Amino acid sequence: MKRLAILAALVLGAAALTAFRPYSQGARAKAAWMTVSSIKTGQEYYLEVAQDGQALLREETPKSLVTRRGKIAPQLVKDFFREVENSEIINSQNAKQSKMVFYRGDIMKVSAYISGELTRTTAPLNDFGEAFSYAFGEIKKAAAAMPLETGLRSFLRAEPVEGEELDSFREKAAQAGEIKNIETYDIQKVKPLLAAIKEPHRLVPLEDEAAEKELQEFVSTRQLYGLRTLFYVPSTRGTFKCTVLDVAHKAQKESAPEPKPVKKVKRTRAASKKP
Repeated sequence: MKRLAILAALVLGAAALTAFRPYSQGARAKAAWMTVSSIKTGQEYYLEVAQDGQALLREETPKSLVTRRGKIAPQLVKDFFREVENSEIINSQNAKQSKMVFYRGDIMKVSAYISGELTRTTAPLNDFGEAFSYAFGEIKKAAAAMPLETGLRSFLRAEPVEGEELDSFREKAAQAGEIKNIETYDIQKVKPLLAAIKEPHRLVPLEDEAAEKELQEFVSTRQLYGLRTLFYVPSTRGTFKCTVLDVAHKAQKESAPEPKPVKKVKRTRAASKKP
């Protein structure tokens, strides 16, 4: 009986430890996703990191577009999320849009979960503080060393449409036909679309051609306003502008001038005879 009691206590203790884990098995890991753009050069890159170390880096320049996906060191991730949670500008209850008059440096737009709430902050990169910038730089450096992604088909990104942009959309879409809000029940049939709407500005992978085709069929069937790669979804959660983004493309070679036509020299019979 004593052994059974000890065994029961151990089992209950293990169950209690499992119950107090911050993330249950099967739950999605906490994540943050950021877009950093340069006002001076116009270039930008997207970096996403999850608490379990999974990371994604998409860099675009005028000549190239590459995507890297893999895993980075847990300690770097831990340090970064600590700085995210301690960041004064991210935790601020004031407007998330920082004033950037005359600023010509890098701008960061970061989405992160703070106390269970998804927040969006836009500010100059150097406004986030020295500790945050250092932790961010370390995960950026580690992400840049990840292998190139070659298996993904594309990405889907959803952005909330508000204010004047929303008014403009409604005016243009109304001319094309009636605008009907789509229920979440119908949107969830296309899993990448629901994921993109639930977490705006995040790049949701479209893993293969079948996922792309399913999305395109949804757009066509619902007669959504826009194009195949940029369309609007009016829903009960709000209106979203959805964009399908490439994973990579090769740099286009500069077109060389066309060679001048070579004049053909007619050979005479005498010249064509062998000596």
